[in-house]
Amino acid sequence: MASFAHIINGVSEKENPGLFEVQKLTLASFTKAKTYSGNSHSTKQFICHHKDHPVQISGFETLPPIEKSILDIGNFENKKALPLLKDILQTAYSNTSDDYIIYSNADIGLMPQFYNAIADQIAKGHDAIVVNRRRIKSTLNKIEDLDAIYSEVGKPHIGYDMFIFKRELFPKFILNNTCIGIPFVGNDLFYNLFCLAENPILLADHHLTFHIGMELTKKWGSPELEKHNYNEFRKTTKALASSIDITKFPGAELGFFKRHFKWLMNPTLSYTELMKADLKQLGKKRNKKPYDPNYKRQSYYEWLIKYINFD
Repeated sequence: MASFAHIINGVSEKENPGLFEVQKLTLASFTKAKTYSGNSHSTKQFICHHKDHPVQISGFETLPPIEKSILDIGNFENKKALPLLKDILQTAYSNTSDDYIIYSNADIGLMPQFYNAIADQIAKGHDAIVVNRRRIKSTLNKIEDLDAIYSEVGKPHIGYDMFIFKRELFPKFILNNTCIGIPFVGNDLFYNLFCLAENPILLADHHLTFHIGMELTKKWGSPELEKHNYNEFRKTTKALASSIDITKFPGAELGFFKRHFKWLMNPTLSYTELMKADLKQLGKKRNKKPYDPNYKRQSYYEWLIKYINFD
């Protein structure tokens, strides 16, 4: 039976009133998911926070405060004390003993079956799991809307913000100074999981998490911090380049041109390292995409649904 330590970086109302309201919905969904999972596995849910912004929420364990922030790394115009991702994960690793650590953003809610579905993936032999969120319309934004939110199919998103990994992987990670709340954070964790785990998996279209709002991109912070995070992310991808087993990465089973197009267009990935690794490892056996004899027969109807369905 797998045990989970699920951690988010909590926000106080004073620190970020808007995200604080969204966080209420997130944590309500956490509670429901933990209840739904029953006794099938052990799930502990934790809140961490920077020392300048204490957060305590009933029903959630609070981890020791994080001492450092992005302001300890450099002199930035943005004076928010944004924690570093590596410090959040270190806090989780140092203060828990569960088999798997789960990290997600404060605005990512859980479907009730989340923990059971993750346990199923672990039982199949996956030691690292990344989940894409589903986007839900912004009118559903209150705790009393949860049942309606669960009923929404939603739409996929290209970013990754839910990470599950075996705790033994953490000491192997190469994480530089990316701060949360700014683009490119999380991309570095994605790379660590797909380079260092034995059997990672991306759940790109599973209805396991949700995010309120249909936007695909938005400005999270200053261009200065975004540039900083990008540079730190690139340090990580370069350091991990020698650890890339291309067959582990999403899309490796696709044809040459199709996989390279997907890798090139996906902002989470660093195409340079993937291209070099792929060319060096062209002879490696890859899992082929399962052939569905009904695909061509059904493709017209799939097209029809996409373009004539009332949405």
